[in-house]
Amino acid sequence: MSKYLYGASVQGIQEFIFATNKLKEIVGASELVKQIEKEFEDNYQADDILVNAAGNIKAVFNSKEECEKVVLEFSKKIQQKAYGISISQAVVAFEGEYTQSEIEKLEEKLKIQRNRVSIPLDISFNISKLNPSTAKPLINKDSDKAIQQKLSAYEKIEKDEMFKELKNISNSKNKLAVIHIDGNGLGEVIRNLQTPLSQFSKNLDKATNEAFNIAKEDKKLREIILGGDDVTVICNANDALYFTKEFLENFEVQTQKCIGSKLTACAGIAYTNEKYPFHYAVSLAEELCSQTKKQAKEINATLAPSSLMFHNIQSSNFQSWEKFVRDELSIPLPDNKKPIRLDFGAYYLNEKSQPSIDALYVAVEAYRCNGSPISRLRSWLSELYKSTISANNLLERINDMVEQSDEWKSCIMDKNLKNFESQLSSKKLLVEKDGYTKTPIYDILQVLSVTEAR
Repeated sequence: MSKYLYGASVQGIQEFIFATNKLKEIVGASELVKQIEKEFEDNYQADDILVNAAGNIKAVFNSKEECEKVVLEFSKKIQQKAYGISISQAVVAFEGEYTQSEIEKLEEKLKIQRNRVSIPLDISFNISKLNPSTAKPLINKDSDKAIQQKLSAYEKIEKDEMFKELKNISNSKNKLAVIHIDGNGLGEVIRNLQTPLSQFSKNLDKATNEAFNIAKEDKKLREIILGGDDVTVICNANDALYFTKEFLENFEVQTQKCIGSKLTACAGIAYTNEKYPFHYAVSLAEELCSQTKKQAKEINATLAPSSLMFHNIQSSNFQSWEKFVRDELSIPLPDNKKPIRLDFGAYYLNEKSQPSIDALYVAVEAYRCNGSPISRLRSWLSELYKSTISANNLLERINDMVEQSDEWKSCIMDKNLKNFESQLSSKKLLVEKDGYTKTPIYDILQVLSVTEAR
């Protein structure tokens, strides 16, 4: 008798959640996405739920009638409860036990479905009065249907006053961070699973939640997406690097403990002002995560090492990381030479031959000390745009002054910043890396400009 492998993929999650800069709406939208998992488990009799996290559902049905019921009802129910979300569905019939081949066929069918146009339920008509902030039909004088649903969800679940407004999370510089984290090599792990996929999914979800709970201690942040190996967080800018490092460390530990094999993850951190359009910040965080993965896979294609990249948004919008690098992070040189690049990352958790997150910490704290040459290094960075020769002469003068600065040396010793000179010191700030001449000082300046001393 045939069995049925059912798959559902929620589309537009990020756009649905981050269509606004109002924290109550963001938190409410996040809760509505979480409710999709419960809606499926509570209303449909799947014989085995393989995956149910972060908008990704896979389940086995022995009954054709029950599977047909899901296909007919589930997408409609979710779209009615969360205007702005759409769901792709697909089914693969199989005999006996499902294999990796059936899962791959299901994924292929879901890709096809995702490319088909979905008409939103809150489509506007010319006779409708529109919400000026969303261009959706108003249902009362203040909100459209999607906003009302998000606010209702927020009121039901959130009691902490901190999560009413973004300014409650941001630091005194009005800076916060959007962090996107994604696991590495999960597809390869699933292909070689020795345990049922449903059990693996539960264990992975447990490991991710444990890592998050440990890392978030004493930090101002709010999880927006947390499931499977997928994490998106809004965080106080002061805590962003520390949270990300601690999550990456604990993710490796917890996956080893819960799954039996260590998994790694990559992260992107977009520092932003609380009034900056959040969908741009989220896009940048995701792109930074992808760029980190790309670099990490060059080190180990099988299991990319845990690492992160970050950027402080200063331009009006985000289009692509390549454009950012070309327009903002490259210093042109004469004679058609390759430009000096300011994108020094990625920074790694445990790669001795690569820039480390710990080295970045040490450098930032050192340059935060009294007597540090950080203001002069800003001048050096500006001088690079004019002349590399005069910039090198300036750097030599800076290093001579540093050698005579007892105040800074004393501060470094007091803060126990050991091995600073072997980390990211001002001794050598132009390094050959990734086929370019790069400098880490821009990254250090970014962190200093958006954060306060812990």
